[in-house]
Amino acid sequence: MKKLLILSMIAFSMQAKELTLSQKEIATWGIQYEKAKEASIVPLGSFIVEVTTPPTLIQTISLPFEAQVVSLNAALYQNVKKGDPLAKVTGTEWISAQKSAISDAIELRHHSHTAERKNKLCKEEIIPKKECIAANAELKTDRIKVSASKALLKSFGASDKMIEDLFKNLKISPYIPIKSPTNGTIVELNAYPGKSTAPSSALFVIQKKGAFWLESDLPLSKTDLLKESQEVLLKIKKKTYLSRVLQIAPTLNQQNQTRHVRFSLPKESDLLPGLRTNATLILKKQALKVPKKAVIKSEGEHIVFIKKGDSFENVSVEILGEDDKNYYIKQNSKLKASIVTSAVAVLKNMLGSSDE
Repeated sequence: MKKLLILSMIAFSMQAKELTLSQKEIATWGIQYEKAKEASIVPLGSFIVEVTTPPTLIQTISLPFEAQVVSLNAALYQNVKKGDPLAKVTGTEWISAQKSAISDAIELRHHSHTAERKNKLCKEEIIPKKECIAANAELKTDRIKVSASKALLKSFGASDKMIEDLFKNLKISPYIPIKSPTNGTIVELNAYPGKSTAPSSALFVIQKKGAFWLESDLPLSKTDLLKESQEVLLKIKKKTYLSRVLQIAPTLNQQNQTRHVRFSLPKESDLLPGLRTNATLILKKQALKVPKKAVIKSEGEHIVFIKKGDSFENVSVEILGEDDKNYYIKQNSKLKASIVTSAVAVLKNMLGSSDE
Protein backbone atom coordinates (compact mmCIF):
# COMPACT_ATOMS: atom_id res chain seq x y z
CA MET A 1 0.00 0.00 0.00
CA LYS A 2 2.85 2.37 0.90
CA LYS A 3 4.59 1.67 -2.44
CA LEU A 4 1.42 2.50 -4.36
CA LEU A 5 1.08 5.72 -2.36
CA ILE A 6 4.67 6.76 -3.20
CA LEU A 7 4.27 6.05 -6.91
CA SER A 8 1.06 8.04 -7.08
CA MET A 9 2.65 10.99 -5.32
CA ILE A 10 5.68 10.93 -7.62
CA ALA A 11 3.49 10.84 -10.73
CA PHE A 12 1.38 13.71 -9.45
CA SER A 13 4.17 15.86 -8.06
CA MET A 14 7.00 15.41 -10.56
CA GLN A 15 6.99 19.09 -11.56
CA ALA A 16 5.51 20.47 -8.36
CA LYS A 17 7.32 22.83 -5.98
CA GLU A 18 4.81 22.29 -3.21
CA LEU A 19 3.70 19.01 -1.70
CA THR A 20 0.48 18.69 0.29
CA LEU A 21 0.35 15.86 2.82
CA SER A 22 -2.22 14.82 5.36
CA GLN A 23 -1.41 14.56 9.05
CA LYS A 24 -1.53 10.78 8.66
CA GLU A 25 1.04 10.88 5.83
CA ILE A 26 3.25 13.22 7.85
CA ALA A 27 3.14 10.80 10.76
CA THR A 28 3.68 7.78 8.49
CA TRP A 29 6.88 9.18 7.01
CA GLY A 30 8.09 10.57 10.33
CA ILE A 31 8.44 14.11 8.99
CA GLN A 32 9.70 16.50 11.66
CA TYR A 33 10.35 20.20 11.43
CA GLU A 34 11.64 23.08 13.52
CA LYS A 35 12.48 26.78 13.26
CA ALA A 36 15.97 27.64 11.97
CA LYS A 37 18.21 29.18 14.61
CA GLU A 38 19.76 32.56 14.08
CA ALA A 39 23.55 32.76 14.28
CA SER A 40 25.88 35.75 14.47
CA ILE A 41 28.96 33.80 13.37
CA VAL A 42 29.66 31.52 10.41
CA PRO A 43 32.44 28.89 10.52
CA LEU A 44 34.03 28.74 7.07
CA GLY A 45 36.03 25.61 7.81
CA SER A 46 39.39 24.45 9.12
CA PHE A 47 42.57 25.28 7.21
CA ILE A 48 46.34 25.01 7.61
CA VAL A 49 47.82 28.35 8.71
CA GLU A 50 51.39 29.50 9.35
CA VAL A 51 52.57 32.12 11.82
CA THR A 52 54.95 34.55 10.10
CA THR A 53 56.91 37.62 11.17
CA PRO A 54 56.10 40.96 9.47
CA PRO A 55 59.21 42.45 7.81
CA THR A 56 58.84 45.57 9.96
CA LEU A 57 59.72 43.45 13.01
CA ILE A 58 62.98 42.15 11.52
CA GLN A 59 66.25 44.09 11.80
CA THR A 60 69.31 42.75 9.96
CA ILE A 61 72.84 43.84 10.89
CA SER A 62 75.52 43.52 8.22
CA LEU A 63 78.74 45.25 7.18
CA PRO A 64 79.58 46.59 3.69
CA PHE A 65 83.15 45.28 3.92
CA GLU A 66 84.94 42.01 4.62
CA ALA A 67 85.53 41.89 8.36
CA GLN A 68 87.02 39.64 10.98
CA VAL A 69 85.15 39.11 14.24
CA VAL A 70 87.46 39.91 17.15
CA SER A 71 85.04 39.32 20.01
CA LEU A 72 81.38 38.42 20.52
CA ASN A 73 79.19 39.90 23.25
CA ALA A 74 75.81 38.32 22.49
CA ALA A 75 74.39 34.85 21.96
CA LEU A 76 71.63 33.35 19.85
CA TYR A 77 68.11 33.98 21.26
CA GLN A 78 69.46 36.57 23.70
CA ASN A 79 67.29 39.60 24.42
CA VAL A 80 69.10 42.85 23.65
CA LYS A 81 68.36 46.53 24.03
CA LYS A 82 69.15 49.37 21.67
CA GLY A 83 72.82 50.31 22.04
CA ASP A 84 73.93 47.01 23.60
CA PRO A 85 77.35 45.84 22.27
CA LEU A 86 77.00 42.74 20.10
CA ALA A 87 80.50 42.25 18.70
CA LYS A 88 83.84 43.88 17.85
CA VAL A 89 85.25 43.56 14.34
CA THR A 90 88.18 44.75 12.25
CA GLY A 91 89.07 44.76 8.55
CA THR A 92 91.54 46.14 6.05
CA GLU A 93 88.85 48.19 4.32
CA TRP A 94 87.90 49.74 7.66
CA ILE A 95 91.54 50.73 8.27
CA SER A 96 91.90 52.07 4.70
CA ALA A 97 88.72 54.11 5.02
CA GLN A 98 90.08 55.75 8.17
CA LYS A 99 93.43 56.51 6.48
CA SER A 100 91.62 58.11 3.54
CA ALA A 101 89.42 60.12 5.91
CA ILE A 102 92.46 61.39 7.83
CA SER A 103 94.11 62.42 4.55
CA ASP A 104 90.96 64.32 3.56
CA ALA A 105 90.83 65.98 6.98
CA ILE A 106 94.47 67.14 6.71
CA GLU A 107 93.85 68.53 3.23
CA LEU A 108 90.76 70.37 4.49
CA ARG A 109 92.71 71.96 7.35
CA HIS A 110 95.52 73.03 5.04
CA HIS A 111 93.26 74.51 2.39
CA SER A 112 91.06 76.17 5.04
CA HIS A 113 94.07 78.13 6.33
CA THR A 114 95.18 78.93 2.75
CA ALA A 115 91.75 80.17 1.72
CA GLU A 116 91.39 82.23 4.90
CA ARG A 117 94.77 83.90 4.33
CA LYS A 118 94.15 84.59 0.64
CA ASN A 119 90.66 85.99 1.29
CA LYS A 120 92.19 88.59 3.62
CA LEU A 121 94.79 89.53 0.99
CA CYS A 122 92.10 89.82 -1.66
CA LYS A 123 90.13 92.24 0.48
CA GLU A 124 93.25 94.40 0.80
CA GLU A 125 93.77 94.03 -2.98
CA ILE A 126 97.24 92.66 -2.44
CA ILE A 127 96.66 89.59 -4.62
CA PRO A 128 94.33 89.08 -7.61
CA LYS A 129 90.77 87.90 -6.90
CA LYS A 130 91.24 84.90 -9.17
CA GLU A 131 93.58 83.37 -6.58
CA CYS A 132 90.86 83.67 -3.92
CA ILE A 133 88.31 82.11 -6.27
CA ALA A 134 90.63 79.18 -6.92
CA ALA A 135 91.39 78.72 -3.21
CA ASN A 136 87.70 78.77 -2.25
CA ALA A 137 86.87 76.27 -5.02
CA GLU A 138 89.58 73.94 -3.72
CA LEU A 139 88.23 74.34 -0.19
CA LYS A 140 84.71 73.49 -1.37
CA THR A 141 86.03 70.33 -3.04
CA ASP A 142 87.80 69.29 0.17
CA ARG A 143 84.63 69.75 2.19
CA ILE A 144 82.74 67.49 -0.23
CA LYS A 145 85.49 64.86 0.13
CA VAL A 146 85.28 65.04 3.92
CA SER A 147 81.48 64.69 3.84
CA ALA A 148 81.85 61.63 1.61
CA SER A 149 84.47 60.14 3.95
CA LYS A 150 82.17 60.62 6.94
CA ALA A 151 79.28 58.98 5.08
CA LEU A 152 81.53 56.01 4.19
CA LEU A 153 82.66 55.59 7.80
CA LYS A 154 79.06 55.78 8.96
CA SER A 155 78.06 53.07 6.47
CA PHE A 156 80.82 50.92 7.98
CA GLY A 157 79.04 51.23 11.31
CA ALA A 158 81.07 53.99 12.95
CA SER A 159 79.19 56.13 15.44
CA ASP A 160 79.05 59.92 15.26
CA LYS A 161 81.43 60.11 18.24
CA MET A 162 83.96 57.80 16.57
CA ILE A 163 83.88 59.91 13.41
CA GLU A 164 84.21 63.14 15.39
CA ASP A 165 87.19 61.77 17.35
CA LEU A 166 88.86 60.54 14.15
CA PHE A 167 88.71 63.96 12.45
CA LYS A 168 89.70 65.75 15.65
CA ASN A 169 92.61 63.57 16.80
CA LEU A 170 93.60 62.05 13.42
CA LYS A 171 94.07 58.69 15.11
CA ILE A 172 93.03 55.36 13.56
CA SER A 173 90.87 52.96 15.59
CA PRO A 174 91.74 49.33 14.73
CA TYR A 175 88.36 47.96 15.82
CA ILE A 176 84.77 48.92 15.25
CA PRO A 177 82.05 47.93 17.75
CA ILE A 178 78.73 46.61 16.49
CA LYS A 179 75.81 47.74 18.62
CA SER A 180 72.18 46.72 18.57
CA PRO A 181 70.09 49.24 16.63
CA THR A 182 66.86 48.20 18.39
CA ASN A 183 65.28 46.27 21.24
CA GLY A 184 64.52 42.65 20.48
CA THR A 185 65.74 39.06 20.39
CA ILE A 186 68.60 37.68 18.32
CA VAL A 187 66.99 35.01 16.14
CA GLU A 188 69.91 34.49 13.74
CA LEU A 189 73.63 34.66 14.52
CA ASN A 190 76.34 34.23 11.88
CA ALA A 191 79.30 35.59 13.79
CA TYR A 192 81.85 34.04 16.13
CA PRO A 193 85.39 35.06 17.17
CA GLY A 194 87.93 34.56 14.40
CA LYS A 195 85.34 34.27 11.62
CA SER A 196 85.73 36.31 8.44
CA THR A 197 82.45 37.68 7.16
CA ALA A 198 81.56 38.40 3.54
CA PRO A 199 80.41 41.94 2.63
CA SER A 200 76.69 42.55 3.27
CA SER A 201 76.17 39.10 4.80
CA ALA A 202 73.88 39.12 7.84
CA LEU A 203 75.84 38.93 11.09
CA PHE A 204 72.81 39.32 13.33
CA VAL A 205 69.06 39.19 12.73
CA ILE A 206 67.03 40.75 15.52
CA GLN A 207 63.31 40.19 15.92
CA LYS A 208 61.47 43.06 17.56
CA LYS A 209 58.39 42.62 19.71
CA GLY A 210 55.07 43.08 18.01
CA ALA A 211 52.08 41.40 16.46
CA PHE A 212 52.70 38.51 14.07
CA TRP A 213 50.76 37.44 10.98
CA LEU A 214 48.81 34.31 10.10
CA GLU A 215 48.91 33.21 6.48
CA SER A 216 46.97 30.54 4.62
CA ASP A 217 45.93 29.40 1.14
CA LEU A 218 42.13 29.29 1.02
CA PRO A 219 39.75 27.88 -1.61
CA LEU A 220 38.25 30.43 -3.94
CA SER A 221 34.77 29.68 -2.61
CA LYS A 222 35.89 30.85 0.84
CA THR A 223 37.89 33.91 -0.19
CA ASP A 224 34.84 35.16 -2.10
CA LEU A 225 33.25 35.72 1.32
CA LEU A 226 36.20 37.76 2.60
CA LYS A 227 37.33 41.32 2.04
CA GLU A 228 40.31 43.30 3.28
CA SER A 229 40.00 44.94 6.74
CA GLN A 230 37.14 42.56 7.60
CA GLU A 231 37.05 41.35 11.22
CA VAL A 232 37.10 37.57 11.63
CA LEU A 233 37.67 35.03 14.38
CA LEU A 234 40.38 32.37 14.31
CA LYS A 235 40.06 29.35 16.58
CA ILE A 236 43.44 27.72 17.19
CA LYS A 237 44.19 25.10 19.83
CA LYS A 238 41.01 25.78 21.80
CA LYS A 239 41.68 29.53 21.84
CA THR A 240 39.75 32.07 19.78
CA TYR A 241 41.57 35.15 18.49
CA LEU A 242 40.01 38.33 17.16
CA SER A 243 41.68 38.92 13.81
CA ARG A 244 41.42 41.05 10.70
CA VAL A 245 41.96 40.29 7.02
CA LEU A 246 45.10 42.22 6.06
CA GLN A 247 45.58 41.22 2.44
CA ILE A 248 44.08 38.85 -0.11
CA ALA A 249 46.31 37.88 -3.02
CA PRO A 250 45.08 39.39 -6.30
CA THR A 251 46.19 36.24 -8.14
CA LEU A 252 44.99 32.65 -8.08
CA ASN A 253 47.24 29.63 -7.59
CA GLN A 254 46.65 27.69 -10.80
CA GLN A 255 47.69 24.35 -9.32
CA ASN A 256 45.24 24.17 -6.43
CA GLN A 257 42.89 27.08 -7.22
CA THR A 258 43.52 28.88 -3.93
CA ARG A 259 44.21 32.48 -2.93
CA HIS A 260 46.77 33.48 -0.33
CA VAL A 261 45.25 35.35 2.61
CA ARG A 262 47.07 37.16 5.42
CA PHE A 263 45.45 37.71 8.82
CA SER A 264 46.49 39.79 11.81
CA LEU A 265 47.27 38.34 15.23
CA PRO A 266 46.95 40.23 18.52
CA LYS A 267 50.19 41.11 20.32
CA GLU A 268 49.22 39.01 23.32
CA SER A 269 49.07 35.85 21.20
CA ASP A 270 51.37 33.05 22.39
CA LEU A 271 51.77 31.60 18.88
CA LEU A 272 55.37 31.55 17.65
CA PRO A 273 56.67 32.31 14.15
CA GLY A 274 57.17 29.19 12.09
CA LEU A 275 54.22 27.35 13.62
CA ARG A 276 51.99 25.47 11.16
CA THR A 277 48.69 24.32 12.56
CA ASN A 278 44.97 24.02 11.88
CA ALA A 279 42.77 27.04 12.39
CA THR A 280 39.01 27.37 12.13
CA LEU A 281 38.07 30.54 10.27
CA ILE A 282 34.88 32.13 11.59
CA LEU A 283 33.05 35.07 10.02
CA LYS A 284 31.22 37.62 12.12
CA LYS A 285 28.09 37.44 9.98
CA GLN A 286 24.36 36.94 10.47
CA ALA A 287 23.10 33.60 9.18
CA LEU A 288 20.66 30.79 9.86
CA LYS A 289 21.84 27.55 11.43
CA VAL A 290 20.13 24.35 10.34
CA PRO A 291 21.02 20.68 10.91
CA LYS A 292 22.96 19.11 8.05
CA LYS A 293 20.27 16.47 7.67
CA ALA A 294 17.81 19.26 6.71
CA VAL A 295 19.77 20.16 3.56
CA ILE A 296 19.81 18.03 0.43
CA LYS A 297 21.09 18.53 -3.09
CA SER A 298 18.61 18.65 -5.95
CA GLU A 299 19.23 19.55 -9.57
CA GLY A 300 22.65 21.00 -8.72
CA GLU A 301 21.35 23.19 -5.88
CA HIS A 302 21.14 22.84 -2.13
CA ILE A 303 17.55 22.92 -0.94
CA VAL A 304 15.54 22.71 2.26
CA PHE A 305 11.82 22.07 2.71
CA ILE A 306 9.71 24.54 4.64
CA LYS A 307 6.27 23.83 6.11
CA LYS A 308 3.39 26.03 4.97
CA GLY A 309 0.26 24.76 6.67
CA ASP A 310 -0.27 21.24 5.33
CA SER A 311 2.08 21.85 2.42
CA PHE A 312 5.86 21.56 2.05
CA GLU A 313 7.80 23.82 -0.33
CA ASN A 314 11.37 23.35 -1.49
CA VAL A 315 13.57 26.45 -1.15
CA SER A 316 17.02 26.86 -2.67
CA VAL A 317 19.60 27.95 -0.07
CA GLU A 318 23.16 29.30 -0.16
CA ILE A 319 25.52 27.56 2.24
CA LEU A 320 28.00 30.01 3.80
CA GLY A 321 29.75 27.63 6.18
CA GLU A 322 29.45 24.53 8.28
CA ASP A 323 30.56 22.74 11.42
CA ASP A 324 30.30 19.08 12.41
CA LYS A 325 26.50 19.08 12.79
CA ASN A 326 25.11 22.19 11.11
CA TYR A 327 25.07 24.21 7.94
CA TYR A 328 25.09 28.01 8.11
CA ILE A 329 22.93 29.36 5.33
CA LYS A 330 22.21 32.82 3.98
CA GLN A 331 19.14 34.45 5.46
CA ASN A 332 15.96 34.36 3.41
CA SER A 333 12.49 35.63 4.32
CA LYS A 334 10.99 32.25 3.32
CA LEU A 335 13.15 30.51 5.90
CA LYS A 336 11.24 32.10 8.76
CA ALA A 337 8.85 29.14 8.42
CA SER A 338 9.63 25.79 10.03
CA ILE A 339 12.24 23.71 8.21
CA VAL A 340 11.94 19.94 7.73
CA THR A 341 14.68 18.10 9.62
CA SER A 342 13.82 14.47 8.86
CA ALA A 343 12.62 12.40 5.90
CA VAL A 344 14.01 15.09 3.58
CA ALA A 345 14.96 12.45 1.02
CA VAL A 346 11.34 11.28 0.93
CA LEU A 347 10.12 14.78 0.09
CA LYS A 348 12.84 15.13 -2.52
CA ASN A 349 11.73 11.88 -4.19
CA MET A 350 8.18 13.15 -4.22
CA LEU A 351 9.46 16.06 -6.33
CA GLY A 352 10.82 13.53 -8.80
CA SER A 353 14.46 14.67 -8.51
CA SER A 354 17.16 12.09 -9.17
CA ASP A 355 20.17 14.02 -7.80
CA GLU A 356 22.07 12.69 -4.82
